[in-house]
Amino acid sequence: MNAIAMSPLYRKIAWRLVPFLVILYMVAFLDRVNISFAALTMNRDLGISESVYGFAAGVFFLSYCLFEVPANLVLARLGARRWLAILMVVWGFVSMGTAFVHTQSAYIAVRFLLGIAESGFYPGVIYYFTFWMPRGLRTRILAMFLLAVPLCNSIGSPISAHILMLGNFGGLKDWQWLFLIEGAPAVLLGIATWFALADGPWSARWLSPAEKDQVARDRKDEDGLQTGDGKQAANVIRDCIIYFLWSSGNYGLTFWLPKILTSHGASTVATGWWGTITFGFGALALYWASRRRSFRSLPWLFLVGAAGFVVAGLAHSAPMAAAGFCISAMGILAGLPMFWSLAASRLSGKAAGAAIALVNSVGAVGAFAGPSSMGWLHDVTHHYSAGLWAIAGAMTLGGLLVYSETSKAEYPAVDVTDQPESPAAVRDSLDA
Repeated sequence: MNAIAMSPLYRKIAWRLVPFLVILYMVAFLDRVNISFAALTMNRDLGISESVYGFAAGVFFLSYCLFEVPANLVLARLGARRWLAILMVVWGFVSMGTAFVHTQSAYIAVRFLLGIAESGFYPGVIYYFTFWMPRGLRTRILAMFLLAVPLCNSIGSPISAHILMLGNFGGLKDWQWLFLIEGAPAVLLGIATWFALADGPWSARWLSPAEKDQVARDRKDEDGLQTGDGKQAANVIRDCIIYFLWSSGNYGLTFWLPKILTSHGASTVATGWWGTITFGFGALALYWASRRRSFRSLPWLFLVGAAGFVVAGLAHSAPMAAAGFCISAMGILAGLPMFWSLAASRLSGKAAGAAIALVNSVGAVGAFAGPSSMGWLHDVTHHYSAGLWAIAGAMTLGGLLVYSETSKAEYPAVDVTDQPESPAAVRDSLDA
C-alpha cells in the first residue's frame, strides 16, 4: 500500500462515508430484487407467467441503462447530497406503489419507473467517491461498498420470507405488505441523506482546512496523470461484453433463487434462510477477493460461478440446488472487485469515467437478458434447468474472455486494492 492508502485522513473519510453508503445501497438493492420473494404469491394473484415475471425483473435495467448517464449529469449540477436524497425518496415511493398494482402492464410500468429512479444511485456513488479519494484507494473502498450486495441478500431474504407470513393482515395481501415495509426505509433514509452527506470535501464540516487542502492536492496530482492507449477502445468493448455476461449470471441468480428453491419443495421461510446461507458464502468470497494480489484467479471465478449453475440445474432437491447457488454466489461476487480493478487499471483521467459508465450500462442490459431468458426458457421447456445451463454457458464465455486478458504479460500480479496508474506504471515499478 502506498502512503495515501495508509493516511489517517483517508481512513477518517472512509469511516465517515462508507458505512452510511453501504446501508443506502443495501436498501436500494433490496427494493430492486424483493420481487423475487413477492413473486411467490403475487404472480398467482395477478396471473403473471414466468416469462412476464422475467421480463418485469429485467425491464428495470433497461430504464436504468437509458437514464444512468443523464442522472450523473444532474448529480454534477445539483450536488450529491441533494440528488441522492431526491432519488431515494422517489424510488421509495415507487417501490411502495408496487403494492397497489392490479395488472401485468401496471406491474411492468412500475418496474420501469423504479429503474429510472434508481439509475443515478450506483453510478452516482462511484462518481461521488472520486471527489474524496485517489484512485489507489478507491478500488479498496469499492470492494467495501460492494459488500452491500451479499449483505442485503443475506439479511433481506429471511426478512422478506417472514413478511410473507403476514397473510391478508389489515386487508392487504402478504406481497403488498412486503413492498410497503421494504420501500419505506428508502424514503426515511433519503431524508436523512439530505442532512448527513456533504457534496464533497470542500463542504464537509468534519474536515479541517488542512485536510481539505490535502485531498485537493492529491486529486490534482491524479488528474495530471493521463496516458494514451491505442488499444483502449478494444479493451473497453471487451470489458462491456464480460460485464454483460457477469450481470446475466448475477441477476439470474438473484431473481430466480427463491422460485427455483420453492419448486424443489422448500417452504417460503426455508427459502429465505437458504438465501442467507447462499449470499453469506458470497460475502466471504468477496472478502477473500479483496485481499488477493493478482488478477490471475478471475477467469477461474467465472468458471466457479458457471459450475454452480450446472449443479443447480442438475439438482433434484432444494439442498442440492442451494449448494449449487452457494458455489455460484462465491464465484460471481468474488469476481466483481477484481473485474473492476482490472478494467480501471487500463484507464486514466477523464477516459476512465466515461468508459466505466459505458461498461456499467452494458452490464445493465445483461441484467435484463439473464432474468428474461430464464423466464422464457422455463415457459418453453417447463423446467428451470435450461435457463440455468444457459447462464452457465454465459459465465463460461466470460471466463474465457477474461483469461485472454489476464494471461497477457502486461498485467502482472499486483495488489488489486492498490492499483498503479497504468500498465506502464506497473512495469516501471517492477523495473525499479
